[in-house]
Amino acid sequence: MKTTFRLMGIADWITLGNGLLGTLSILFLILAFDGFASVDDSHLSETYIWGAMLFILLSVIGDAIDGPIARRYSKRRHLGSYLDLMSDSLSFGVAPALLVFGMFSRWGEAAPYWTIPLAATCCWIIVCTMLRLARFQHESDDENPWFHGLASPGNALLIVALSGLVWVQPEALGPDMIEWRYGEGDHPALDWLLLPGCLFSGALMISDRRLPKYKKGWKQKMMYVLMLLLLIAIAIQILGYTTGTGTLLSLSLFSISLFIILFHVVMGPTICEKEWGPIQDEPNG
Repeated sequence: MKTTFRLMGIADWITLGNGLLGTLSILFLILAFDGFASVDDSHLSETYIWGAMLFILLSVIGDAIDGPIARRYSKRRHLGSYLDLMSDSLSFGVAPALLVFGMFSRWGEAAPYWTIPLAATCCWIIVCTMLRLARFQHESDDENPWFHGLASPGNALLIVALSGLVWVQPEALGPDMIEWRYGEGDHPALDWLLLPGCLFSGALMISDRRLPKYKKGWKQKMMYVLMLLLLIAIAIQILGYTTGTGTLLSLSLFSISLFIILFHVVMGPTICEKEWGPIQDEPNG
């Protein structure tokens, strides 16, 4: 045991913490799922849902800071890359996928032609996250200032932003907005957006699309703003401001966050080409 701990640096402990945050998110989801089965506990279950979202977001924040800490303070980091793979798979793949299924499966009330595709979509997210992380590990020796495909924390942020927006929309704007119904049961009117949204996010992770690493300047600040907006939106719901102005504010913050992520996805290749040259300059692999 002592030998294992000697192999760890400061950043490795942060990575372990990120994995535990993903685990806490799943534990909160289990509590929420149990409550959704009881009408009396449905309000408490929503609180658990927002708590699970919060832990995913905190794990993203931890992932953003462990890299700089590793480069500055950790002279030895033998376990770091392996810990990153396991932690990120849990926090940015499994936890967001379970979040989507728990929030939008409607717990046996929906027809199978809704539940089964939703389950398959959640599995798609997990598979794409594992493939994304494996490719990232394979290309770890390439010191490119860009990613090939959407990073797994970006996938988690996209899913959290989209899920939060869809969940609060009925309370903020009314339940009849572009409603498509698959089976019985109460559900947000726009929950069908999760199917193309998660498929899109997974496909982005395993794509060859060049997306820049935001390590400095206004682009890094934009990422910090994104995480802050999501943190405020989730905190509003956890604190119980689930009607009126509070819900409208959360909806606005989730919408702005989703816009920032889509801006990154759409404009990323253009930014890469402008700063580092055309795509044919990339090394093969």
